Amino acid sequence: MSNTAEMGGAEMAMAEYLPHRGLTHGAWLAALLATPLLACGGVATRAEPAVDSVVDCPATHELTLQSCSGPQSVGYGSLPSKPLEWGVTRAGALYFGRLVCPGGGLAMTERTQSAALPSADGVEAWEVRCPGDQTPRIWYATPRKCGNPCPPDGLRVIPQAALQRYITSVEAFEAGDTKLALLRIDEAVALAPPNELLTLWKGTMLEQSGRPLEAVAYYEAAVRMNPDEPSHKLFLARAQRAAGHEAPYRSAVDDLLAKLPSGHPLVPELQCLKSELLAKDGKSAEAQALATKACQNSHTDCCPGK
Repeated sequence: MSNTAEMGGAEMAMAEYLPHRGLTHGAWLAALLATPLLACGGVATRAEPAVDSVVDCPATHELTLQSCSGPQSVGYGSLPSKPLEWGVTRAGALYFGRLVCPGGGLAMTERTQSAALPSADGVEAWEVRCPGDQTPRIWYATPRKCGNPCPPDGLRVIPQAALQRYITSVEAFEAGDTKLALLRIDEAVALAPPNELLTLWKGTMLEQSGRPLEAVAYYEAAVRMNPDEPSHKLFLARAQRAAGHEAPYRSAVDDLLAKLPSGHPLVPELQCLKSELLAKDGKSAEAQALATKACQNSHTDCCPGK
């Protein structure tokens, strides 16, 4: 088992931004806006600089879907002697947070420092797991050289231009300009491979804008892209309830409660939702018992007086 040194990928990309989880994304956005991600665009590898410095790579190169579709990306990351390369120190988590798996899900990644893995000076090892993968693949990367920024075979990267439009969409939505937010996310989608980050964000905006029926389709797509993420299924269930689709909503709540371990952070909310359904069915004693349990598990919506 490896020692986790740094987190990236879908966990960062989803948990940090989405208002559904009640977590802020301001700090991550500030770091992202200040970082010229993947700026190297195929220039020659340079000598390794000081650890805290930034490689002087051209800032005008933009990674497109076409630029990483050719043979230049084949084999990168497979060996410590042939690592992935990008041009900014400590950019690894942000880089890996943009990786799109074949089905559209974002890759889950952990930087590892396991002594059992082969190593090379200045090279990091990363465990990368796509939705449905039983075991992670090991990729190697060097964050302090300027070279080929493309991902290994089988994965794609959300272009920086698309990610910037996503950020603008989030900021516009938080400022109350839903029209601009939807326009920017549509622009981002046009620039990027289909992926759960942009898909889920559009569903979130539609749901919170009082358009749950439209949101259902986007949440369904996000679930298909990453069926391993239970929060997507909860988002879908909420939208189904708001759209008046009670049967699939009930089924989703029961299914999630049956499958998630008791300590999972989504369980208290699911207990509260189930208690509401039990009360609706006239099972007041069962409903009260489950509401009490949800309240004890810190879900205040089910506490007395709420």
